[in-house]
Amino acid sequence: MHEMLNTSMVESIAIFQPTPPRQPWGINFGAGTNSWAMALACHERGLRPDWCLFADTGSETPETYRSVEQFREWSAKHGWPFEIVRWIRKDGTFESIHENCLRTGYLPSKAYQLAGCTSKWKIQPMQKWRSANGYAESAVAIGYDAGERARIEGAANRYCSSAEVDLIKEMPWYPLVAWGIDRKGCHEINKRWKIEVGKSSCFCCPNMRESEWEELKAIHPELYAIAERIEDQAIAKGNAETARLFKGKYRNGIVCSCFLEDELPEESWLRAI
Repeated sequence: MHEMLNTSMVESIAIFQPTPPRQPWGINFGAGTNSWAMALACHERGLRPDWCLFADTGSETPETYRSVEQFREWSAKHGWPFEIVRWIRKDGTFESIHENCLRTGYLPSKAYQLAGCTSKWKIQPMQKWRSANGYAESAVAIGYDAGERARIEGAANRYCSSAEVDLIKEMPWYPLVAWGIDRKGCHEINKRWKIEVGKSSCFCCPNMRESEWEELKAIHPELYAIAERIEDQAIAKGNAETARLFKGKYRNGIVCSCFLEDELPEESWLRAI
């Protein structure tokens, strides 16, 4: 067990058990390092999910979409279910996060320390798909790794304080924590399977670091230009007085304390990794 874990806590709570806490169960696949390692580790242990979903925001990086396609091929080869879901508006159309920002003149919700992006573009379409396909009540595998102490403690507290009716619908499960697999272990699993994967992220995410913005600008200047338009438009419409898209030191050199990393809000425990 990873040294950062409280062993007695892990062994006594269902969501940290080495097998799914209930049937059916599935995976919120986020296309990043931990998601891949979680899926591969499940496969190595003979655990096959009843469902596996990736929620497409329409604003993912090209690297994320390549990772998703690679996972689709892997799933087909190994007999795993895999579906891509999207948030569909009432008129039947799809609008990506960046298109929504450009239309409304607002920044992505995380810039305001809200979780609208995760809720609308990730959680809602996955819940809708599960309800439509007979998996409304499921265990949901989430890719927190064994080295993420703050997240683990937060997950334990949320589980212990959750109403029983909420857990009937969606019970989280943290297999990487249960198996003592930390971030280094995730990289080792992916390397063993010859899977090369980086961080999964929208190209207009306010949580991106300055180095990540610089990398985006260098590799995908057209996407960086869209992010600039989003911030410029929000400023022009008066919707960015206390928030910015570019975290830390912005393009105009202003530093906003609301984006210091230790002040970022905890994301929903139902999010995809």
